[in-house]
Amino acid sequence: MEIEDKIQWHPAFCSAMELELREYKKYLSYEREHNLGKMPLKIDFLVIRKNPGVTIKNDIGDFFLGNNIFEYKSPGDDMNIGTFYKALSYACLYKSEAGNVSEILDMDITVSLVREQKPVILLEQLAEKYEVIKKADGIYRISGLLFPIQILATGELDPKTHVWVTSLTRTIDRIRTQRLLNSCSKLEDDEDRRNADSVVNVTSEANIELFKRMIQEGDQMCEELKELLAPEIMEFKIRLADKDAKLADNAVKLADKDAEIAKLKKMLTDAGIKI
Repeated sequence: MEIEDKIQWHPAFCSAMELELREYKKYLSYEREHNLGKMPLKIDFLVIRKNPGVTIKNDIGDFFLGNNIFEYKSPGDDMNIGTFYKALSYACLYKSEAGNVSEILDMDITVSLVREQKPVILLEQLAEKYEVIKKADGIYRISGLLFPIQILATGELDPKTHVWVTSLTRTIDRIRTQRLLNSCSKLEDDEDRRNADSVVNVTSEANIELFKRMIQEGDQMCEELKELLAPEIMEFKIRLADKDAKLADNAVKLADKDAEIAKLKKMLTDAGIKI
């Protein structure tokens, strides 16, 4: 679907991670895109840096070290052994590009690979060589490599605990959508609200029919949520109007073609030609 093809999943994921860890925002810094090497090689991976001595009490971030690299795959994208080693190579390049290589110790880097669906085949392949432990639903830790690694299957995470990252899906339901919107309405910090807008915008684009129904049933949404969603609602109305206009135009063109075909059939029949 054309609208889905233009969805900016990566920035929304970065926003979702900031919201997941907002309790620790003064201890963390985020780099949403990182240039590797001198060329530069621009890679869409997220780097979360953590202050020394800080413990993150969040089951996604409780294994964080000083430098934490996230490789995110959009819903439906593949995650295989190639993806795994590519993420490892990013971590190695990230370490090697430091002005003084010893500035970033091997033991101060973690790697997280994130996808909605559990990468079953990849986990089976890794289990043949390394220790794979299911730390919690949707969280798989791999040890025995150069860096501590985890694979996050967001579709298996608790949607109540991890509202933000689990909302980045094409299959959200009404209950989870309402939970997302309720979580948005409770945010007071401007930066948090901007991040929430990013998540809601992508979630709404990926689930346009559900949000269309919710907008049409606007009386069921509290005024606070209507205000929060005002930009998205306006954008949706414009997009849906364009979509409806295109569908109507296509319907007219099809009707004209059907009428033309019927006319030709009648002419052939009147001329005694069987069709």
